[in-house]
Amino acid sequence: MISLGWILRDLIRNKLSVFVFHKIPETFDPLRPNDLDLAQFIRLLDFIQENFLVLPLGDALKRLSGGVLEQGCACLTFDDGYPEWMSGVLPLLEKRSLPATFFITVGQFLGRPMWHERLARIMKRAAGNRLDTSEYRLPPLPMASLQEKQKSLRALEHHFKYLPPLLRDVYLASLEKQCGVSTGDVPVMTEEQLRAVSSRGFEIGSHTVDHPILGLCDTETALNEIGGAREILEGMLRVPVKAFAYPNGRPHVDFNHRHVEMVRQAGYDYAVTTQWGAATAATPVHQMPRFTPWGPDTTHVHLQVIRNLLARPEYLDEERR
Repeated sequence: MISLGWILRDLIRNKLSVFVFHKIPETFDPLRPNDLDLAQFIRLLDFIQENFLVLPLGDALKRLSGGVLEQGCACLTFDDGYPEWMSGVLPLLEKRSLPATFFITVGQFLGRPMWHERLARIMKRAAGNRLDTSEYRLPPLPMASLQEKQKSLRALEHHFKYLPPLLRDVYLASLEKQCGVSTGDVPVMTEEQLRAVSSRGFEIGSHTVDHPILGLCDTETALNEIGGAREILEGMLRVPVKAFAYPNGRPHVDFNHRHVEMVRQAGYDYAVTTQWGAATAATPVHQMPRFTPWGPDTTHVHLQVIRNLLARPEYLDEERR
């Protein structure tokens, strides 16, 4: 019988796997049962360290383009920006001497918490057996049990994700008023915490200002989301911001070739998506694929990573490296 480890070692040659993570709460969040908590993340780190050489994203891309990525290499990336990172993820990475890139949504430093965190706070605060969502073109959402709240939160996230940003903000404010929630109740990362992440040697990248679907933005808004976020981060950190992550990150669906060009023109050296696959020397540097394994055990993680290595990403029109 051929072992999964042998197959994995054969497939990772001359390929770069970029893993993407998000909040990583220290304890399980019952409202989001599919999210990784810290214990699950530790198990994934064990797997990654056992099978890959973890490199800083910029260094890995230089090796990849120079044809010297001789063994299986991986990068760790984290999206959005959460205060939970300070007590959970960061100490863990430092203890293991693992580099990582943190892609930050900067609107939270301007008094605008991330929209999906606002929804989660609404759901935690909402009382009663049903949530009236008729104003938002949804049927009333059941709330009587934890399972119903989980399902209702997923429905709201799916619906709000592809609303035009201005309309989404109007709906969020209305829901918050209905449930007695203030945007000030939503935990956000502080400027001091962001500077601490950077000063501890981790790369900071941009994830736009307010995390919109770029394909829903007009040209002026998209340019500000992409370039404005970089300017804000560089002003706060006084270091170059070289990396960008597309919100939601699916090419053709969430962003198009125009946005790739905007990212290049804004001065980013490289950018990442959420399209499955591993990067090769031919991968466009502003469309690097990323992937999150979620299997409940090592066997499933092996299979998911193997499947990701076999995926063939389709890239938007762009000059290849």
